[in-house]
Amino acid sequence: MAEAGPVGQGSARAICRAALAGALVAALTAPASAVATPARATAKLKAAGAPAGELKPVAAIPLPGGAVVYRFQQRVSGVQVLNGQVAVIDPRGAPPDLVADSSKPAIENPPAPRLGKATAVQAASRSVGVERLRGHGWARLAIEPGDGGRLVWRVVVPSARPLGDFEVLIDATSGGVVRKRNLTQSFRTGRAQLYNPNPVVEHGNMNRLRRDHHDRDTDLLTKLRRPVKLPKIRSGQSCLRGKWAHAKLGHKPRQVCKRNLHWWGVRRSKDRFEALMAYFHITRAQRYIQGLGFSDTSRNGISDRTQVAVAAAFRDDNSFFSPATRRIEYGSGGVDDAEDADVILHEYGHAIQDAQVRWFGEGNQAGSIGEGFGDYWAAAMSSKSPGTSRRDDVCIFEWDGVSWGRFVPAFDRKCGRRADSGDTLAEAQASCGVNDIHCVGEIWSSALWDLRREIGPRGFDRIVLSSQFMYTIDERFDDAVQALIAADQASSGGANGGAICAEMETQRGISVAGCP
Repeated sequence: MAEAGPVGQGSARAICRAALAGALVAALTAPASAVATPARATAKLKAAGAPAGELKPVAAIPLPGGAVVYRFQQRVSGVQVLNGQVAVIDPRGAPPDLVADSSKPAIENPPAPRLGKATAVQAASRSVGVERLRGHGWARLAIEPGDGGRLVWRVVVPSARPLGDFEVLIDATSGGVVRKRNLTQSFRTGRAQLYNPNPVVEHGNMNRLRRDHHDRDTDLLTKLRRPVKLPKIRSGQSCLRGKWAHAKLGHKPRQVCKRNLHWWGVRRSKDRFEALMAYFHITRAQRYIQGLGFSDTSRNGISDRTQVAVAAAFRDDNSFFSPATRRIEYGSGGVDDAEDADVILHEYGHAIQDAQVRWFGEGNQAGSIGEGFGDYWAAAMSSKSPGTSRRDDVCIFEWDGVSWGRFVPAFDRKCGRRADSGDTLAEAQASCGVNDIHCVGEIWSSALWDLRREIGPRGFDRIVLSSQFMYTIDERFDDAVQALIAADQASSGGANGGAICAEMETQRGISVAGCP
């Protein structure tokens, strides 16, 4: 695991990240043109060690300023490898750069299919339970990567009953169903009365909220609930299973369902309340991310999937995102964790980073960046709740932390952690110890929060999320700042570079090669 140490990786990495950031923003918004012969791009693929012989150009996208983004699709023996794509940017007056590579190594030549197309379509329709079609389906051979590759029929079935465009992968040798999903979903909206973000913020202080009351209802805790909508619940069922969240309940997770999707009468003493909270706040966060311009339809989605979240998963006063299962589990010790939106959104912050960089968080510095971003994301989403102030936002976990947080007289409440620290990185590492990633993480959350206030909420949130595409698994503080600078260069032409450098170098003591 990477240990905390000296910062500064030189300018080459910063240039690479700047190129990646520019391509990320521009290539996803520019219209595709006719495919040209990308000689320099092909040469770059070979130099980078990509399987150039398997990559076929599929798009040439001109960008303002004269650069061209070339997109390639991986094919083996003429068969498309699912999700095997590469992007190269070829700027005017500069060498081309490989900015994205999801090609798969060691894909073997596929065997001849034993299953015919018509049989595959029938198998796909049976697996979905199609009763009536609303158009002609289609099927094409493809290679599902992994273990040398598997030949499949990729079948798309436009079904009228059940309604949807169902994509089904059928093993072209055995006829078994490999995967199925609905490409077009319709949704329902549920309703409940919940906390947004938590009772302490809504009440304005800790008066009559200094303890959990053993998970019982009180007049005040019931009164502090707010009516909310639960959007994006998938049609055809009546449970908390939506486009971006699937909230379950208990040690052996079970569904939370109601036929009319109205949970008005559920109070905090019921575990269903925490499942409703998890569904609402995760969906709210993803809708905000979508509004910032990140989605799978734009090919830059960030956790744009159904996130499984389990409320009251265990009795400890703890919660976590599991990289192995990619689900979030919330504990019920003390104040049930999922009664506090800060906890819900902090853990969703880990899911966000894992979606951008799989298995992110190796080493003390990356771990601190991860914890700091989780706190920052909770603060950012708190600022979008009705009627909140700065003290509400930077005080993290004020309801969950009523029994373990530190009392802050100026805030008239306890804070589990804060996003308004004035310490430098060296001061935090000296007082906390480099191994305390939660404590050191307060420096990162506080630096990001300062910049958000200076640059503006939506603009800076977009910069932060863009920068995390350029992280490595064992990201370091100086590299994370370089990524911020590169993302700002891509989104604003570098208008905020001075503010980023001043905050990170002068206020936080993080030496960065890309800063003056």
